[in-house]
Amino acid sequence: MNSSMKYDRVQVALHWVIAALILAMIALGLFMVELPKQSELPPGEESVRAFYFLLHKSLGITAAMLILVRIGWRLTHKAPPLPDTVVKWQQKASSIVHGLLYTLMLAMPISGYLQSMYSKYHTKFWGIELPRLAEANDTMKATFNEVHEVLAFLFIAMIAIHIAAAVKHKLAKSGVIERMTF
Repeated sequence: MNSSMKYDRVQVALHWVIAALILAMIALGLFMVELPKQSELPPGEESVRAFYFLLHKSLGITAAMLILVRIGWRLTHKAPPLPDTVVKWQQKASSIVHGLLYTLMLAMPISGYLQSMYSKYHTKFWGIELPRLAEANDTMKATFNEVHEVLAFLFIAMIAIHIAAAVKHKLAKSGVIERMTF
């Protein structure tokens, strides 16, 4: 495959690093919400829940920064065309799914940050306390918690569709997957 048919190295690297971060955050998010709160534990036991929430937040902010870099790079570096083997309806579906993935990549960290901002706990980025932009508000926290959760399940669905399409193209040897490799 010639280089004009492939994404450049920066786009490929950002795709795979962000993908790994997002998958790790989904797994971590599903795991951490099931952990008991300190108040739910017997006296003398220590909850590890806060550690995982802080890790999730730091990974989320890191991912958000990389996503902004990726969007900036993508706006200034055109995506290669899809191979001629990809039929028109699949090209349209690919465009829609990618648009939804980018939208969710922005909406997830925003809703997570807003949820965190309205929490009674401070938001920390790798141990550095970020400025509080709003006072704690249980109603707003609950609202953004719900938004973040709904978006997470939509994101999981879009990622599943994206991966299924990638597997389909790999099995069909359409040349689509090779565009996103080094």
